[in-house]
Amino acid sequence: MKKKWSHAIFRVEIRKWGRIMLVNLILVLLSGVSLYAQNESSRQQRITAKYQNKTILEVLEDLKAKTGYTFVHKQNDISSEVKITETFTNATLDDVLKKVLTAHGYDYSIEGKVIVVKKKPKIQESLARDIITVKGRVVDEKGNPMPGVSVVINQTSRGVATDNKGNYDILVRADDVLKFSFIGYRDATVPVEGKTVLNVTLEPTEEALEEVTVVAYGEQKRESVVGAVTTVNVSSLKTSNSDLTASFVGRIPGMIGYLKGGMPGALREEEMQTQFSIRGITSFGNNANTAPLILLDGVEVSVLDLSRIDPEDIDSFSVLKDASATAMYGARGANGVILVSTKKGAEGSVYTAFRYEAIASMPTKKIDVVDPITYMRAYNEALQTRDPLAQPKYTAERINNTGSDRFPSWVYPANDWYKLLFKNTAINHHLGLSVRGGTKIMQYYASLSHNYDEGMLKTDRLNSFDVNIRNNTTALRINLNIDMTPSAKLVLNSNSTLDAYRGPLSSVQGAYSLAFNANPVDYAAVYPADATYGFPHIRFGYETKNSNNPYASIQAGYLERSRFATVNRVEYIQNWGAILKGLETRANVSLYKEAYYSTPFQTTPYQYRLADYNHQTGEHTLEQLTEGDKNLTVNPNDKVTEGETQVAGEFRVFYNGNWGDHTVSYTGLFNLSQRTTSTGRTLFSAIKNRNMGLSMRLSYGYKERYYLEGSFGYNGSERFAKHNRFGFFPSIGFSYMLSKEPFIANATGHWLSFLKVRASYGKVGNDGIGDAVTDNYTQNVGRYIYLENVGINSSDQYVIYSYANPTIQWEIAEQTNLGLEVTLFKGLLDFTVDFYEEIRHNILSSRKIVPASMGLGLYPFDNVGKVRSRGMDVSGKIQHAFSNDFWFILNGTATYNKSVFKEIEEAADKPEWQGKVGHDISQVVGYIAEGLFQSQEEIDRSPIQSGNYMPGDIRYRDVNGDGKISIDDAVHIGYPTEPRFVYGFNGTVSYKRFEFNFAFQGASKRSLFIEPSSLSPFVNDRALLSAIWEDHWTPENMKSNPLWPRLSTSSITTHNMEEARIGQETLRASTYFMREVKFLRCQSLELAYNLPTRWVEKIGLQRLKPYIRVNNPFLISDFDLWDVELGSSGFNYPIQRTYSVGINLSF
Repeated sequence: MKKKWSHAIFRVEIRKWGRIMLVNLILVLLSGVSLYAQNESSRQQRITAKYQNKTILEVLEDLKAKTGYTFVHKQNDISSEVKITETFTNATLDDVLKKVLTAHGYDYSIEGKVIVVKKKPKIQESLARDIITVKGRVVDEKGNPMPGVSVVINQTSRGVATDNKGNYDILVRADDVLKFSFIGYRDATVPVEGKTVLNVTLEPTEEALEEVTVVAYGEQKRESVVGAVTTVNVSSLKTSNSDLTASFVGRIPGMIGYLKGGMPGALREEEMQTQFSIRGITSFGNNANTAPLILLDGVEVSVLDLSRIDPEDIDSFSVLKDASATAMYGARGANGVILVSTKKGAEGSVYTAFRYEAIASMPTKKIDVVDPITYMRAYNEALQTRDPLAQPKYTAERINNTGSDRFPSWVYPANDWYKLLFKNTAINHHLGLSVRGGTKIMQYYASLSHNYDEGMLKTDRLNSFDVNIRNNTTALRINLNIDMTPSAKLVLNSNSTLDAYRGPLSSVQGAYSLAFNANPVDYAAVYPADATYGFPHIRFGYETKNSNNPYASIQAGYLERSRFATVNRVEYIQNWGAILKGLETRANVSLYKEAYYSTPFQTTPYQYRLADYNHQTGEHTLEQLTEGDKNLTVNPNDKVTEGETQVAGEFRVFYNGNWGDHTVSYTGLFNLSQRTTSTGRTLFSAIKNRNMGLSMRLSYGYKERYYLEGSFGYNGSERFAKHNRFGFFPSIGFSYMLSKEPFIANATGHWLSFLKVRASYGKVGNDGIGDAVTDNYTQNVGRYIYLENVGINSSDQYVIYSYANPTIQWEIAEQTNLGLEVTLFKGLLDFTVDFYEEIRHNILSSRKIVPASMGLGLYPFDNVGKVRSRGMDVSGKIQHAFSNDFWFILNGTATYNKSVFKEIEEAADKPEWQGKVGHDISQVVGYIAEGLFQSQEEIDRSPIQSGNYMPGDIRYRDVNGDGKISIDDAVHIGYPTEPRFVYGFNGTVSYKRFEFNFAFQGASKRSLFIEPSSLSPFVNDRALLSAIWEDHWTPENMKSNPLWPRLSTSSITTHNMEEARIGQETLRASTYFMREVKFLRCQSLELAYNLPTRWVEKIGLQRLKPYIRVNNPFLISDFDLWDVELGSSGFNYPIQRTYSVGINLSF
């Protein structure tokens, strides 16, 4: 039997492993914090003092009295000529010593309670007397020039400011020290030391980084935010995957989801390989809209558009999670909101950035099937284990000759279908170019990116066309800011994306599953061309016309698809400060257009079978089963053309004012939009997708400690009947900055940097109900012929399957949130915790209690559903700099969510224990398996089951005790099919010029149900999985719970009908094939090196960083059939492991 892991440590259950990891992590953090606190507590003593024209020695004497430290220095080392004039308020000892000693040419070191003071090495006196000109450039952490930076000779008032390109020049002495300062950035103190060129990079302060949070239709200071808003570090979203959304789960608190596969070239939302939601799924039904609202630079876009955004273009990324944060979006706020703002231009010289990445891609795990010899022996076993008198299909001679070198491979085929269809590796290329700059009048940012992604399909050399997946995505972005007057600004944003796809005729997922749904020995993939006739086409092998040849299916043609999407927005901003300080208005219009085209090009395969073969002479006869056609043809009816257009307009009013201890902020908004699709060409259809709304938010703050905010959205949607079109969605929130209370700040100021509690409650809506629910649903059932005045007439006949319901109302989500935000030790440790509850009511669901006499084909819809969701999301960060050359950052997130039915209308004849109320909305109802029957006697004394079962087949529990197994014995089993718990951690370690980045993500409390019908070996020529062969029931291996029951050449549902996944409300499944999805995945590992500036500047660059990266290098899980994150979809295109090398440069 195949071992899951070769080392004992990896056999430990992931739950135990996770606990051990958590305990170790806690111990490490506690010990680290303890050591840090011990080492720093004394140095972090707070000093309040005012020195006026004091000598250094006088200051040191005073510090000795205040702190208890003893200062040691050489006699006459400390000059009495230097005078200190400084005021310190609640400053640390280090801060004081730097200004008193370091700034005046002295070094110091702290050893216990002794501070040793030494004079810095002298610069040559002749050099010190020289007056020189120092020039240079000041840039921010992104390499952008910084105009207006103060450049001052330390301890003087003499200085200059940088120009609009960040350049400066100043006359100094060779031994002077320059101080660079700018609001929101850390001061930089640089000794001249005789240098004539000093280029400086300023780093933003922690307060500056977190000062502003992007919220609905605006920005707020972090301390004043009352809602649950997560600001995402954009650098954590950068991976080698072309799909931005693949990096969400585990890195964004509150985001729940998983990967569905690794297929390149998703051009429609249903093809996307990611599934995610904000704080879980809280709605249900066929028309349920569970996707968050996504706004790109203020324009609503699709999840597919979000996936196409280049992380290098993103300036800010925020996730709004509760009603207080989303109420202003009213109609679409119920599922959360994602706000993405792209980079803007900046005044100064042109800053250019370029990146390139080459990527090798391969599956994280391949599904193993048995070799052809084993397949034939297993097939014979499957025949005879069910019927001992059955004749084996494959003779001993056939088995011995298969794969033999004595015969051509196509005589006794031994097909490895996966190897025939797929390459081992795909090579992809990603590149991007951006420019940024501007003048006082206009600033610009423009970028161009191109991603080339290919699949792993092989193309036959005789084909005149390529069948492999090749997707080219090109995106162009232009953002302009135009200052028309000192108080008026025009902002233009334009982004266009073009996808050009070429791939197999079958779906990509279908192409992968073909490799596991074909007999490996009954026919060859292809037969050789006949030299006599010189066939100019591929001769595909078949046993019969109805056989499945995966190679023929792949090589039969190709599909060309393209998708074009453009997002355009123009906004006019008017500042009315001359009339009323803090007043501003904004008006904008936006246009979103999408077009999709698909054209299949196909041939008709030539089908052949080997009719005769002479073992002595090698002569053979191929029988042609069908007449093929190698010419590519296009059926006009197979072409697909779709499109969508959205036009929207907004008008906003902002006001920010303060007087004394009071601050007030007001935002008012009116908006309207219309969306039309290619299937909605009539005015009536367009009206169905019209929305308008009025939203307001009023915020009040007192003493920068107490904040109260109320907001509402009053929204209308044409999807509802006239009297239900408008909905009112209010919210209220409160936050309290405890760390700014004097009694708390005085007691904890040396270790507590930030402490805030907040609470919110509100209602938000969801109008994503589809169009059909407010219209009668009819269906054409054919033509009816009748006689009229002896003539014969006919007409189409329509049947109403479901009646419209004009009383349908908005789906409402009532959301409550409690949050805590803490920062300790000046940013060493930072964490946020949110607890939430959502009651989603008025959920649209079909009525189940309808008289049969109505004769409806579909149940009518009504607002009869209710769901409760509870959970918590946590995010944390630990960061510390051991020195300027060595620092680390560790981020972590965890999200838990449970959504259960509170109200739902169900069929009256359903057993009580199958009722959904109180259970997870994605939990499965199925049978409890009690192992396998081991003997006929056990079968005889057990309840009656369905199917032709025997020893070695599955035994089920008789829940209702009626002596038979029926649908009434099904109960709720397992976890939901959406994960309840997801977590992740990522970080960066930097040493000198090296950077090491890593990211891990895990999940648990999610069930998958192996689809036994799709795994049943031999059925419809299906392959035999190695895992089934190694662990199935036989009279010699009478295990109670092997992976697979007794083998059969029929579907497992023939013997255990309870495993038939039929289309009914109660899904037929069982615990026998149920597994928990629990895993820890290493998402990425990256090593980068920043080349020294002196090297880079020699070739005209500002920055050059090469890197290597691996995505999905390994996965820890106790499930080994396929990548466990795929869930039940094991035959989907596999999740990919990638190895890449790239380079980032700027100039």
